[in-house]
Amino acid sequence: MPLEKALDALNLRRVKVDEKTGACEVSFRWTQSSLSPMGMFWGGVQLAWGFALVHYIFYGLFASIFVYAYGRHDWRVLAACVAAIALYLPSFLDGSEFKLGRPWDALRTHPIWALSQAYFPARLIRTTPPLDPTKKYVFGWHPHGILILSRIHVYGGVWETLFPGVDVRVLGASPMFKVPGCREICLWMGAVDAGRKTAERVLRAGKSMAVYPGGSVEIFDTDPNSRETRCHLARRKGFVKLAIAHGASLVPVFVFGEKRCYRRLNVPSKVRHWLLRTLKIPLIVFWGRWFTWYPIASPQTVVFGAPIEAPELDPGTEPTETQVDELHARYTAAVVELYEKHKADAGYGPEETLKIV
Repeated sequence: MPLEKALDALNLRRVKVDEKTGACEVSFRWTQSSLSPMGMFWGGVQLAWGFALVHYIFYGLFASIFVYAYGRHDWRVLAACVAAIALYLPSFLDGSEFKLGRPWDALRTHPIWALSQAYFPARLIRTTPPLDPTKKYVFGWHPHGILILSRIHVYGGVWETLFPGVDVRVLGASPMFKVPGCREICLWMGAVDAGRKTAERVLRAGKSMAVYPGGSVEIFDTDPNSRETRCHLARRKGFVKLAIAHGASLVPVFVFGEKRCYRRLNVPSKVRHWLLRTLKIPLIVFWGRWFTWYPIASPQTVVFGAPIEAPELDPGTEPTETQVDELHARYTAAVVELYEKHKADAGYGPEETLKIV
């Protein structure tokens, strides 16, 4: 395809494999001069693509505004919108998020994602040889961040380069699948509902999964001005129990730099806690470039640690509390080690610390 060839010609991606250890690094860099005609063209494409992408949660709202603005004055527009909604409803109500999702691999692996990956730029490091694709894994990503920008970095064939043959589903918050437009993006990118039954269905199907153990509460701890990175992990053990129950290894993943992509307003904690507890609304006021959600360019490094094998269970038995606690302790120690070992290489100074809460 012409677009794919043009994107490949930009040479935005680099892959480096350590022949001794088997470790692999995928990195991106912007290769075009911002003053050249081609640089300005691709810079505009990058901006348009990234801006549309990061505001995907508003697609349904934009569609509603269009219907209101034009449909009330022209019955033909209104009729077309009603017909479109009728055609869309079966897809909206099909429950794909509670099954194995509806991934669109052609889009997920398209090289256009390199434009966003080179914008920050991104770097991804697998610290081990390739994982055994016949096994199952639970990838735990830390920290959550405000918009989980790090998930973008494994698209465009990057995941297939780092983890060939490992078929993965990403657990996403339930409300994301209730918003038209946002729902489709999540499903196409391999996300499913974060409920326990769905997670069990994914693992029973022999697939791996990616989870964000800190959840939405970590959104409030994403502070670009803080030298302390907080990970809510001390009491998050559900994903560990699932891994043991289904014979999946745990893979710690740490994301450096995402907290610097947005500015935020510190809403009083009492107000935030009341809204989250009463209305289930995580209130956070944040902005990127031009006071939009378009992120500030900040280098991001994603490091994948070594898999931690779960203890084997006897047939028909459930994980014991001791087994869960022991594996959780090993996993937590691995997350801390990953942070300390790679923080300097990722651009964090010695004053930066990690706190497990």
